[in-house]
Amino acid sequence: MRTTIFLTALMMATPAWAQTTAQGGLDRLQTNYNNSKSNLEDYQKNLKITEGNLTEVSKAKSQVEAQDKDVAKASEENKKNLEAVGAREAELNALIQDEQKQIQAEEQKLQELEKLTAQLKDNQKKRQANIQNYEEQKRGVASEKKEWQSRQEQIAKTQSQVKSKLTALSGQETDWKNKKRGYEGEVGRWQKEVDREKKLVDTYQSLSEVKD
Repeated sequence: MRTTIFLTALMMATPAWAQTTAQGGLDRLQTNYNNSKSNLEDYQKNLKITEGNLTEVSKAKSQVEAQDKDVAKASEENKKNLEAVGAREAELNALIQDEQKQIQAEEQKLQELEKLTAQLKDNQKKRQANIQNYEEQKRGVASEKKEWQSRQEQIAKTQSQVKSKLTALSGQETDWKNKKRGYEGEVGRWQKEVDREKKLVDTYQSLSEVKD
């Protein structure tokens, strides 16, 4: 509305005054146009930076997601190994108990059957050797079990860290997407403003040329 009134007054004025007023209006429009172009350039730069940051965050997120899958797989494998070690430990305990029962039974037989004493004692030696062997294996299994348990705790800690990273990166990704939409909106708005101001500048330049 103010632009229309200004143009009407401009056409009704004397040529000298009209030229001066037109030049002032043109200067203001040129200033608005330059400011709009500057704003457009700033928002375009911000949009470019935002898009670059969003790309980097997406890459980091993909890497962490792959790491999360690897950690989950390692955790499952470790659990299976723990189960296998536990089963072996129970088996060795059963073997030891069985050997101990056999020793007790054979001790009774020694008392009852003197003729078989030598043979039974030899069997005892063999079974004692078996027990020592199983006990030695058991100590190794216990040590291995501790290692797998320690590894499981480390894997659980790593899983927690990975989950935290994913949560943080997802939040960053959302923030940058929101900023991108905001900057895209501003770029569109200022592009329209630049086009509008450019059109006004062209119009006033045309009027100025006609007056001249």
